[in-house]
Amino acid sequence: MRDLSLWFKKIARPLPWRQNHDPYRIWISEVMLQQTQVETVLGYYERFLKKFPTLESLAESKEQEVLTLWSGLGYYRRAKNLRLGAQHLKKRGGEFPRTREEILKVPGIGPYTAGAVLSIAFDLPEPLVDGNVNRVFARYFGIKDPIQSSKAQKFFWAQAAEWVQQAESPRIHNQALMELGSLICKKGVPLCHPCPLSKSCVAFKKDLQLKLPISIPRKETQELHWIGVLFHTKKKNGDTLYFVKQNIETDWWAGLWDFPMITKPLKLKWEKAPELLEQKWGRKLKQIPINHVQHSVTHHKIQVAPFLIESSKNLLGLSGRWLPLKEIEELPLSALAKKIFRQLAIC
Repeated sequence: MRDLSLWFKKIARPLPWRQNHDPYRIWISEVMLQQTQVETVLGYYERFLKKFPTLESLAESKEQEVLTLWSGLGYYRRAKNLRLGAQHLKKRGGEFPRTREEILKVPGIGPYTAGAVLSIAFDLPEPLVDGNVNRVFARYFGIKDPIQSSKAQKFFWAQAAEWVQQAESPRIHNQALMELGSLICKKGVPLCHPCPLSKSCVAFKKDLQLKLPISIPRKETQELHWIGVLFHTKKKNGDTLYFVKQNIETDWWAGLWDFPMITKPLKLKWEKAPELLEQKWGRKLKQIPINHVQHSVTHHKIQVAPFLIESSKNLLGLSGRWLPLKEIEELPLSALAKKIFRQLAIC
């Protein structure tokens, strides 16, 4: 374990959440980093902390403010839980718990985040296992069970607990373990020669680096075809307004704002999209097609054909807001809506 910690002290990236041991800042970074690349998180992290520099400021925020700053980062439940977690912590005096049992009561904090905050913020010997650690342990111990299996996970957590208990500094050790997976023990082809653990790594000794870890195959990607409806109207002063709606809990990206969409059956040709729009609203519509947009989200590949449609403000069955582009840009938009917005802005 000592070699791993020494290695980290030499090569650790100067990431902004490593500048101090503030549990609030560490918590924000760890939640943002879940299923998201470091490079993507950096800008969001700085903007988020500028708006909400303290736990109290986040606890007192409005959900729409939080979602606006999170817009484009994905997995929006994380943002909602951060706000709920801040409110929970504020009620208990604004202090982060220092035991796993208590910190797991905070909304949105699971075993991994609990271990990260407790070890990195407070230097407590609490284990953590994330995607990077899964990969490191699978190769280091030569584990041939799928890494998502309960057997493998039980083993990984047991090893993580044993290693962190032996570490001189749990704070350094856990960060080193994750950094190793991120920079050295990468997906695909790992960089074994500069690895501080290679001498005792089973995969390295047996030339199994490219065969491990073993993962359960992902679900088959489902393709979806949607038609985006960009209603617009002009004010008396000539300004153009566009119609946007807020997604409800049962919609994709609940709480965020979108342009209306209707589903096109996969077997129906795209050329038939204008007919679907006319059937939906029961009248002829002046339609202007704009560039198709593609968007991928957990096991789904979405293709959208957006249409500009001039309309009055009296839209049957639709509730939302008519806004100029500048104000739409300030809303918490879904990532898909942002792509459509960019197409709209260049029309």
